[in-house]
Amino acid sequence: MTRRGIVLAGIVVLDIVHLIDHWPNEEALAFIDRTEHAAGGPPHNAGAGLLKLGAEFPVTLLATAGDDAYGEIMLASARGHGLDTSRVSIIPGAITSHTLVMSCLDTGRRTFFAQLGCNNLMNVSHLLPPEDSTAKLYYLGSPGVARGLDQSDGWRTLLNAARERGMKTCLELCPVPADILRQQVPPCLPLCDYFVVNDYEAGSITGIEIAPGGRLSWTAAEAACRRLLDMGVGELAGVHHPDGAVAMRRNGEVAMRPSVKVEQPEIAGSVGAGDAFYAGVLLGLHEDWPLDRCLDLGNAAAATSLHSPTTSASIRPWAECLAYAEKKGLRPGP
Repeated sequence: MTRRGIVLAGIVVLDIVHLIDHWPNEEALAFIDRTEHAAGGPPHNAGAGLLKLGAEFPVTLLATAGDDAYGEIMLASARGHGLDTSRVSIIPGAITSHTLVMSCLDTGRRTFFAQLGCNNLMNVSHLLPPEDSTAKLYYLGSPGVARGLDQSDGWRTLLNAARERGMKTCLELCPVPADILRQQVPPCLPLCDYFVVNDYEAGSITGIEIAPGGRLSWTAAEAACRRLLDMGVGELAGVHHPDGAVAMRRNGEVAMRPSVKVEQPEIAGSVGAGDAFYAGVLLGLHEDWPLDRCLDLGNAAAATSLHSPTTSASIRPWAECLAYAEKKGLRPGP
C-alpha cells in the first residue's frame, strides 16, 4: 500500500495577537498598534503551513474546541487556510483554548499568555488516528499543555497507536518550562520517528547549551541531535534556531543549513515561525527529499512566515519560498 498524507493532532488554540510598540516594565504602559485573531497551536500551524506550501496530499486535523465564540472564530480561521475541521471535537460548555500573544514591534520577539481551556479536557479518543487512514505521517503536539494527556500517559498511547496503524510519528513541542519538558518528553522519544525542535526545547531535554550568547553553535546543535537519537528518537532528530538548522539521521547523515537573511523592517512577527519551519521539513520528508533540501525549505517557509503577525498567512508555495530564500541570501553557515 502506498501511503500519502499527514494527520496532525493535538493542541489547537485561538491566537489573539497584539502588536505592541515595546515590552513594558511592570505597572508601565505599552501601546497596541493592532490586534489580529487566528487559529494557532502546532497541529493547526503545521497543517496550514503545509497547505500554504502547496502540499498535494491529504492534510487531516484532529483537535478539540469549546462551543463558545472563541471556538467559532478559531474554526473559521482554520477553514480560511483550507483546513478540514470536520474531525475537530466540540466539547459542550468548555472554553476554547486561547493564547494572548504580545508581539513586540521593536524586537520581533513574542510572549505568550495561555488559557488552556478545553485542551485540559482532551483525551486519547479525540486524537486517535483513524483506523482506516492511509496517511504516511502522524504529527502530534504538544506535551506539557494538556493536563488530561500529560497525567495519563496519553501522548505515548497516541504515538504507539499511530505506529501500529503503519504511520511514521512526529512530535512537536511548545515553549513550556524546561522542567515540564524534561518530565514529559523523554518517555515519548522511543515512540517518535521524527523529532524537530528549537534550541530552547532541545537544550532543555538534552542539557546541552545550543545557543550560547544567543548565537547558534553548530557543533552543539549536532551534539544535541546525537543525544536525542541516543534517547530513543527512531530516524531523525533536528534543531532549528533563527541562525539556521541542524538535522541528523540514525544512519549518521548530518545536514547543516543557515537561515534566510530577513531584514528587521520585513518582520511583522515571529509567532509560528517554528511551526512554519516544521511544515517545510514535513513536506520534504513526506516527499522523500534529501535532508539538506528539507532544511532549506523549512528555513524558507519560516522566513516568509515572518511577514505576517499571525502564524501562517504569509507563507508562500514551496517553490516561491525557495526562490525568496535564494533572492535574499543566507546567513553565515557552519
